[in-house]
Amino acid sequence: MNDISIIAAGLLGMLIAVIHGYLGATKVVHPVQGIHPSAKRILHGIFMLSALYWFIGGAVLISAPFQLSSDARFIAVMIVGALYLSGALVNFWATRGRHFGWILLSIAVVLAWTGL
Repeated sequence: MNDISIIAAGLLGMLIAVIHGYLGATKVVHPVQGIHPSAKRILHGIFMLSALYWFIGGAVLISAPFQLSSDARFIAVMIVGALYLSGALVNFWATRGRHFGWILLSIAVVLAWTGL
């Protein structure tokens, strides 16, 4: 059961990353008008980097039960969980809880940390 929770957290993290990258590019960055092209590239980069980090975190979580020793697995799950938790907290703060992303990231954190 512990491994399944960690793997599920990784899969959820990767799904969040893909959705965030796609929606960020198509619904937020692309429609922006009236800003300098370099500012638009920076905005696009912010969306893509956060999605990339969440995707990599998900891959780490999925591989942790199979590839890492018990101590290394603990450290990896705690670090990725902290990464996801920081995203959830900032999302909650910035949107005053009106965006569902903080809920999904929080679920991933709970799954990951209960898998320990």
